[in-house]
Amino acid sequence: MAIHRLRVCVGFTADEKPITKQIQANSEIALADLAVKTILNSARRNEFVPDLPIFMPCPTFGKYTAEWLETFKRNKVKPTTLQGYNSILRTHFYPEWRNTPINQITTKVFQDFLCARKHLSMKYLHEMRVFLAQIMDSAYRDGWIDKNPVKDSRIFNPSSKSPEIRNALPVETIKAIVPSIWSLERNDRLYLSLVVFTGMRRGEVLGLQWEDVDTVENCIRVQRNVTYTNNQPFVGTPKTKSGYRSVPIIQDLLAFLNPIETKGYIVNSGNPNTPITLQSFRCMMTRIHKSVDLHGATAHVFRHSLGTMLNDTGADVKTIQSILGQSDFKTTMDRYVHPRDDRKQTAIQNVSSLLNG
Repeated sequence: MAIHRLRVCVGFTADEKPITKQIQANSEIALADLAVKTILNSARRNEFVPDLPIFMPCPTFGKYTAEWLETFKRNKVKPTTLQGYNSILRTHFYPEWRNTPINQITTKVFQDFLCARKHLSMKYLHEMRVFLAQIMDSAYRDGWIDKNPVKDSRIFNPSSKSPEIRNALPVETIKAIVPSIWSLERNDRLYLSLVVFTGMRRGEVLGLQWEDVDTVENCIRVQRNVTYTNNQPFVGTPKTKSGYRSVPIIQDLLAFLNPIETKGYIVNSGNPNTPITLQSFRCMMTRIHKSVDLHGATAHVFRHSLGTMLNDTGADVKTIQSILGQSDFKTTMDRYVHPRDDRKQTAIQNVSSLLNG
């Protein structure tokens, strides 16, 4: 078989003398192809194809997402948010798509992904969709995909799990709980009384310092929120801008707070300069449950309960929003104000009275 040879100019010296490279192939066609490749890989490339873009392979989902998190999220979101992202990635996204080119995650692929997890809660599946949509938005802006497949209107949430219903406790139940708080040791008593009488989020209560208690203005100023990374507390800002607020102190709560101290975290594990760890919080809740029947209520349930009681007293929605630190009217009414059966009876009887003059 004949060997075909060719000397190709691949560049020039400083004094413009040609730099050549000898190539060879088994056929003229193969030689011509090799000549083209040789020139495209040489310093003369731009003489022939100055506008030809450099081909780059589409990154894998794992590689792209890791870089996106580091660049755009690590220094922007709270540690707990970042922890939540990493949990979804580690548990769901990476096992499925770590080595998949990001442009191969189509609308169908994502819908199949959701359907395979229909046993999970509707809220959790929604959170995964919102998170993935952010990643795909970035990939779209970087030119790796033509459109965001997660924002397709055909996608549906297939969760078969009934949504968790957080009902407010009946007033009589709360009345029964309050005297039992006195049986707790001071640290546990402070936490539970603040949860019951202020409607604060758990992290807001754990972030309170004695300096936030204003007995002159008769209020508590919410300025911090404690979250956890592994076992260690992280002191950050309230959940939303509306989280910064003043909550009135009622006399029932003041009795539990006394004696008012001067400084340090109200709920602590012996060191007033730091919030309690997650493990200490869990131990505290174990002690509380042994002494007080909370009827399964969490801090969030007590938050719902206070919102409902405020509504029962005739407080306007803006006042309820302000006390609970909510920014959205719909959220306050849908999530934190629950109708009472007795109030429904009264309301319908009022209609009857109106109709009958």
